[in-house]
Amino acid sequence: MNIINSQIFNNNSYQKTICSPVSFSGVGIHSGKAVNMSLYPADEDFGIVFKRTDLDLNNKIKVVSENIDFSKYCSKLKNKNGVCVSTVEHLLASLHSFDINNLLIEINSSELPAMDGSSYEFTKKLAQVGLQIQKKSKKVLKIHRKVSIKDGTRSIKVLPSTHLSFSIKINFTNNLIGKDEYIYTHNTQNFIEDICYARTFCLAKDIGKLRASGFGLGGNLNNAIVVKDNQILNDTGLKCNKEFVKHKLLDCVGDFYMSGLPILGSIHAIQPGHELNNRLIKKIFQNKNNFEIIELNPYNLPISHQENNLNNINVA
Repeated sequence: MNIINSQIFNNNSYQKTICSPVSFSGVGIHSGKAVNMSLYPADEDFGIVFKRTDLDLNNKIKVVSENIDFSKYCSKLKNKNGVCVSTVEHLLASLHSFDINNLLIEINSSELPAMDGSSYEFTKKLAQVGLQIQKKSKKVLKIHRKVSIKDGTRSIKVLPSTHLSFSIKINFTNNLIGKDEYIYTHNTQNFIEDICYARTFCLAKDIGKLRASGFGLGGNLNNAIVVKDNQILNDTGLKCNKEFVKHKLLDCVGDFYMSGLPILGSIHAIQPGHELNNRLIKKIFQNKNNFEIIELNPYNLPISHQENNLNNINVA
């Protein structure tokens, strides 16, 4: 077992970064290209910024809502110069779970490494390097009123809340995946113990069409669950009960950090997907009555379900 660094977060109102650099290597699940990525500590108010080291100019992309670029099969960010970075959702889910606010991410490709198709490796290494609590107060995005998106049988909405929670429902025609639902309160411990290892999945019959469209070129049984009829083709099977719906939840946790701010809201989704999630974030920011950006301090800290003592959290 790898135990998270021995820190007691006496106050959750301050900004955080990582204690030391950490690197990852792998293959982009859609591009099929080899990629190296390194994460570096950053100063207060820096935010989360991707830097494309394969480009010399205009190569920084900040994680903010205005840089969200719609994509069907992954979440994507694009700066005003058209420089993109994609499949950011699994790393952002890990950063969201540790409440990391400031980070420089150097990457030599347009797509993040897929790792095993989940957030597990990102979460594990971040736990190993540890977190640095900074001196400035952090900001949070507090939802003030209901905001919703509906697309046929699919829908997503966010409601005001004192903490971040999710209610996720899926309904696939494939009988093995089928209908399922999961209710989740977001905090570090719950993410590590229940969510971070849930892998992306696809149907075997869709792979040819996906690749013909230029997606899934790096996908394989090491970074995705592949379902054929009522059979899982991966030798290891599922890692946990409800892994399919838990991965949809993991994607939501990552996608809802695309604003670069922790969110205080209750999110309810039926058959969510990246585009639907991203559209909701964009819609939140379209009307200032929907939200408030609050700078926290020890006296206005909202009620939170975040665990303060992280000593007993394990990443297997």
